[in-house]
Amino acid sequence: MSIAEGPLAARRLGVLRVVDPDAHAALTAVLPQLVELLGNEENVAMLADLLGQVAAEAPDAALALAGRLDGIPDALVDPTGLRKWAVHGLQRHRDDAARRLHFFMHEDPLVFTDRRTEHDTAHLLGRREALLHYLAGFGVEGYRIELHEPQAASLTPPSLNVGSDKVIRFPRRCVGAAAWQRDALYRAGIAHVAAHLRHSPLPRPAGSRRPMLLAMIALVEDARVERLMTQEFPGLHGLWGMFQSAGRETSGFELAGLAARLTRALHDPAYADGNTWVETGRRLFEEAAALDLRDAAAFERVGRTLAIGIEKMRLPLPADYRPQPVYRDDNALLWDLNATLPENERVSVQLEDVELRPRGELPPEVPQIDVDMRRRTRHPEWDHRLEALRDGWATVIEPPLRARHNDHAPIAPRPQPRVHGQHRTPDRAIRLNKLTEGDELDLNAVVDNAIELRTRGVPDGRVFRRHGRRRRSSAIVVLMDLSESTGRFVPGSFTTVIDIEKRAARVVVDALAGDADRVALHGFASNGRHQVHYQPIKDFDEPFGAEQQARLAQVQGGLSTRMGAALRHASAALAQQTADHKVIVMLTDGEPSDVDVVEDDYLVEDARHAVVGAAARGIRTFCVTLDAQADGYVRRIFGARNYLIADRAASFAGYTGQALVKLIAQ
Repeated sequence: MSIAEGPLAARRLGVLRVVDPDAHAALTAVLPQLVELLGNEENVAMLADLLGQVAAEAPDAALALAGRLDGIPDALVDPTGLRKWAVHGLQRHRDDAARRLHFFMHEDPLVFTDRRTEHDTAHLLGRREALLHYLAGFGVEGYRIELHEPQAASLTPPSLNVGSDKVIRFPRRCVGAAAWQRDALYRAGIAHVAAHLRHSPLPRPAGSRRPMLLAMIALVEDARVERLMTQEFPGLHGLWGMFQSAGRETSGFELAGLAARLTRALHDPAYADGNTWVETGRRLFEEAAALDLRDAAAFERVGRTLAIGIEKMRLPLPADYRPQPVYRDDNALLWDLNATLPENERVSVQLEDVELRPRGELPPEVPQIDVDMRRRTRHPEWDHRLEALRDGWATVIEPPLRARHNDHAPIAPRPQPRVHGQHRTPDRAIRLNKLTEGDELDLNAVVDNAIELRTRGVPDGRVFRRHGRRRRSSAIVVLMDLSESTGRFVPGSFTTVIDIEKRAARVVVDALAGDADRVALHGFASNGRHQVHYQPIKDFDEPFGAEQQARLAQVQGGLSTRMGAALRHASAALAQQTADHKVIVMLTDGEPSDVDVVEDDYLVEDARHAVVGAAARGIRTFCVTLDAQADGYVRRIFGARNYLIADRAASFAGYTGQALVKLIAQ
């Protein structure tokens, strides 16, 4: 029996046939030639799952990828690399169908198979937060660190880039530095970017300047801002000097080599080069620096003189020219290339006479635009096969604020049961003095007793004190599953699952309504990763009054259950609260699922990762479910002691209240 006919492969191929018959037919047509490359049944199943995932979002792209499989045999040797490439294409072109199709038809699927690049990428991403803190130390905030687009290993990685969107993009592969120098290289690059952001006039109009002139002005500007930075942070001179290694023997006499040698000469006063152009550049730079290092216009004239010298030597600017040393950026942030446009590209705009109309009235031919005021938040998602987060993969959509606060018919208030027996936590701000016993001595009372003894008086004897205790505060998000399955009747009753969830939510909110416990009631449902609908029913600072109860009463079930995205969104809301306990209580009736996911365990593992991420923020998660068969997946997601399975609908609300009492009392 072929590995493609095994039970796992056959089942996953069957799922692909349901999702996209055309992609399934294309895969099965070439599968006999690919079996030897894939090697085992698990890889066949992974390939079928990958095509199914692409087909769920873009059937034309899945068919294009399936049609290429027999022409990219090297990519099939590493199915994990192929999966990373496909996921990257879906993410990069999520809003452009034409470019997404072009990506799957023509882009190189081997860009994620270079192990060194992958190792360097993981190393850089692991230090991203530290580098942002390092940048903030220079007084530069509000920037993000991302990676350049992946490329084939045979190509030279691009330089560091600073975009107008406040994103600093690093190359995925670290070149020009040994492995032990990578951290220093990243810091040198960040410090150089900070030097530009602090001291360069940004951006300058490029006008009609030739590329050679732009390159020479940028070279001098790099040296100028670094000189300014070393005056304030002397340690940077040694950091940047680690990568100043150009010389006559190693760099040569072409333009790139001469530019690197001049860069070193401007950085290191002890370096002697001997080349006339290099020494002229050093002399002109030092003369300008002696007058005013902050006069950018004077150094621009130095760059112009250097460019004229290069032109006289007839040295062309290489197409792959990049500033040296390797930590320096590509200087794109220095120039506004569109500051002046050629005459033939200018567009003249003629104003037409417009008849005045009453305010608010639009002409019949102008359509009124319905602006979508819903708030969108992107969250990552965990790919358990790649063991990596897909950044910004799921989009959570919340209704506009005005939709959350509509007036509803009042509902008669119900008596609010209270949770008793709340544990109290020590508070060092509360001190109980002059006690007969306690945790430590009350020094004032000890002194008073000593005085009484010396004066032959009667000492009090109460010389201890301890810290007082206060009731623990809690911030709780009750997260309701509002998927289509919650509209079904509970077996053996005429009550729907969503009605049971509403009853449990009321019990929890009523029981914990108080100053020390702040409760939010939210619901969620999804229609693919681009539409995870998140509905705040009651926020932390709202009472559970008539309006909030009316919102809860009007909630209906629909769509699917992308649990991980909802958990991350609830965790982000809880992270902004101040409380001793932070808890998410999930009310659900089944395992995670969604219309664009065909793989086994994908959403279960993503939800588990979201729970782990919440725990890292100090947030506990607990699940109460009506699914009698939930033990397998709910234990994987929430842990062995963090879930309850309600065996009867009537006990669901009671189980939920008991679980919360137990959680916030711990």
